[in-house]
Amino acid sequence: MENIDIARIFDDIADVLELKDENPFRIRSYRRAARVIHDMPEDAKTLVAEGRITEVRGIGKGLAEKIEDIIKTGTTEFYEEIKQDAFFHLTELLNIPGIGPKLAVKLNREIGVETVDDLEEAAVKGKLNSLEGMGEKIEEKILKGIEQYRRSTGRFTIADAITYAEAIMKTLKAIKGVSRIDIAGSLRRMRETIGDVDILVISKSAGLIMDAFTSLDSVADVLAKGDTKSSVLLRSGIQVDLRILPQASYGSALHYFTGSKDHNVVMRDRGKRMGLKVSEYGVFDTKSEKRIAGKTEKEVFRAVGLPFISPELRENSGEFEAADRGTLPHLIELDDIRGDLQMHTKATDGANTVEEMARYAKGLGYEYIAITDHSKAVRVAGGLDDKELAAHIKAIRKANDKMDGIEILSGVEVDILKDGRLDISDEVLSECDVVLAAVHSGFTMPRDEMTERIKRGIGNPLVNILAHPTGRIINEREPYEIDIEEIIREAKTQHVALELNSYPNRLDLKDVHCRAAKDAGVKISTNTDSHADLQLRNMRYGIATARRGWLEPDDVINTYSLAGLKKFLAGRRR
Repeated sequence: MENIDIARIFDDIADVLELKDENPFRIRSYRRAARVIHDMPEDAKTLVAEGRITEVRGIGKGLAEKIEDIIKTGTTEFYEEIKQDAFFHLTELLNIPGIGPKLAVKLNREIGVETVDDLEEAAVKGKLNSLEGMGEKIEEKILKGIEQYRRSTGRFTIADAITYAEAIMKTLKAIKGVSRIDIAGSLRRMRETIGDVDILVISKSAGLIMDAFTSLDSVADVLAKGDTKSSVLLRSGIQVDLRILPQASYGSALHYFTGSKDHNVVMRDRGKRMGLKVSEYGVFDTKSEKRIAGKTEKEVFRAVGLPFISPELRENSGEFEAADRGTLPHLIELDDIRGDLQMHTKATDGANTVEEMARYAKGLGYEYIAITDHSKAVRVAGGLDDKELAAHIKAIRKANDKMDGIEILSGVEVDILKDGRLDISDEVLSECDVVLAAVHSGFTMPRDEMTERIKRGIGNPLVNILAHPTGRIINEREPYEIDIEEIIREAKTQHVALELNSYPNRLDLKDVHCRAAKDAGVKISTNTDSHADLQLRNMRYGIATARRGWLEPDDVINTYSLAGLKKFLAGRRR
């Protein structure tokens, strides 16, 4: 059982407890544990084996015992009891945007809704209108939510897919005879959601590899098992395909199975025009049928007259033309990042103190961070009013005075209200080193009104960054209606950076918008929006999206030195 599997069990428990309207403290305990375990950089199995699991914040003795049971048996007694509860079957309804625990129970009790199919049928037939507080607009919203849910079913976030893939690769690497192992497919291209996982291996121990792979504890079903290819379905529902390949054609196979399909079509056509056949088996001279390349990807690209093209760019979106011109971007790397400009602390809805966040960031090698807790409009997160934020700024500066080796900038994630005003006064905002503006409510505003709302918000000369600009949550919430091209133009005019939120369920801006911003000369700020110190490691997902968006280090303001960053932030306030 991986950390993500344990977290899912605790989330299921919390869902049922919430449906039953049980003790809020108990519900929060399971939710917090799920979040912490999901985001832990260390394997829970290792922590349990070493007796360190209770050292993790939020994991007490009772939860630790349940974690140990799950690791040993795949479940826990309490979870099995929960699965027998009459409310357990309603948890699927909670995946539909707009359906919370109270509404799910109401729908069940009053019109017998038990499944998403039941809910869809009830909405189509107009049965929801009979319920108090419901109407046609809510029915339409629920039907749209069901459509979104079905679209995302079977799609995994990049973080979840990487968790499973890396765990499997770690096991297989330990087998004698494995000389190379790589992730391929859309996961290697770092797409924001993944349908399945492809793993390629060079090994002289094919039998051992396939036996180990198909007998992994995480495997729910073996779909196929052969000498060179096997497929399994994990308990989580994700399919993993494993291929064993010879060294001579490994580069060609890695290129082919990485894709994308459109990229591969252009490669084959390019080769054909040069008298070559490009396939997963190698690059061959058409006349002599002699293999001329295939051992490495660089060989494959070189054979068709191209430099190496990074996997993230292989979408047939201009990479061939750029390669021919010699203008492929020098893509940003994780090591280029010098700081993180959005995170939250115990002052609002975070799990750690200012000092704890700074110490963890320092351990990552950062030169600076910005503490950007919520403003008062986000009541559910304990947002700060003017007086509270002013005091918090002083506390941040005091913490900075005590901290060596890293600069702690004072900031805020201030809400853009429906009329475009910010919900903190300019007097207090002017005391911040960095101001992020964001939308956290009123997501259903018409496109033109939402666009004007955000334009007015970032028009305030104290705003430096527009946070998670489209408001989407992958597999959960669609982006709000907005003219993103107009927002990019306004950001350019106002000298405001757009955030690439690295939280793997957001990745907002998405890759194509990052590229559009780059082309327009608008800077990006790649931040984690961390609510706990461990989440600072999510920067890797933002960097992956930045690379897919063709971003180079100079396009991203938190690759700047501290002095360079301060110069950018001060640009609007002169």
